[in-house]
Amino acid sequence: MSKKGILAIVSICIAAIVAIVLAVMLYSTSDELKQTQTELATTKATLQTTETAKVDLEKKLAETQATLEETRSELSQTQEILQNASEAARKIAAERNALQQDKSALEQEKESLRAKLTEIESELQRIREQSQRSIAAIQERFKDTVGAVLDEAGRLTLDVKGKILFETGSAILSAEGKELLDAISEEVLLNADYSDYAIRIEGHTDNTPIGGSALRNWNLSTERAIAAVKYLQEHANVSAERLAATGYAFYQPIDTAETPEAKAKNRRIEIILVPPQDFLSELLTSLQKVMESIEAKVSQ
Repeated sequence: MSKKGILAIVSICIAAIVAIVLAVMLYSTSDELKQTQTELATTKATLQTTETAKVDLEKKLAETQATLEETRSELSQTQEILQNASEAARKIAAERNALQQDKSALEQEKESLRAKLTEIESELQRIREQSQRSIAAIQERFKDTVGAVLDEAGRLTLDVKGKILFETGSAILSAEGKELLDAISEEVLLNADYSDYAIRIEGHTDNTPIGGSALRNWNLSTERAIAAVKYLQEHANVSAERLAATGYAFYQPIDTAETPEAKAKNRRIEIILVPPQDFLSELLTSLQKVMESIEAKVSQ
């Protein structure tokens, strides 16, 4: 065989081998391409899933952030409520403490007033008993000449008929009137039990105008009261500091009937002994009202 024929055969063999190798390489590359395409598709699917998951996560994150903000707002409100509640609790505690102190003070005041009430009631009782004895002695000694009344405030009023002390229309004491004032002074006014009592002398007339003028009734009632005061001071040794004179004309009658008997009752001189604790009954009533008020506050 010639050299050219051998070269041709060798060339053909080499070409066949190259073709085979290329075929093998192409097949291999085709498989790898398919695998790569499959992997790419898988990667794309995974990427799509990841993207979807990312969107879901971002949505959930946004919701979580909104919930967190709401929770923070609620927490802030709760803290404010707690702070207000704490402040209210402190105020309530302070008010409770103040009320407790007020209650203690009221209890002390109540005890003090109770002691004062007991003292006043005891003094009133002493005045009543003392005055009852004096009234009995006066009525025994002067019979129907002098009336005696003890009021709720401890004031002792001696009602002396005007005709006994003065002649009709006169402000000059009669001899019988002077004797009667001496006896009243001895029995009552100068009695040690009444030594600190003030003495008011009040003159009263009936409603018949004297000489046709009601003004003269004022004059006569006042002049008679002054005449009695002067006599008690100058002749019965009653201290001037204890005495006072007042005229009421016919404006304080004890009997309003238009009869001679009623008019005789209204023509009078009243000797009123006023204790140092004047208006004790009013004070007693006032203190009792205060006690009731305190009791109501303490019970609240």
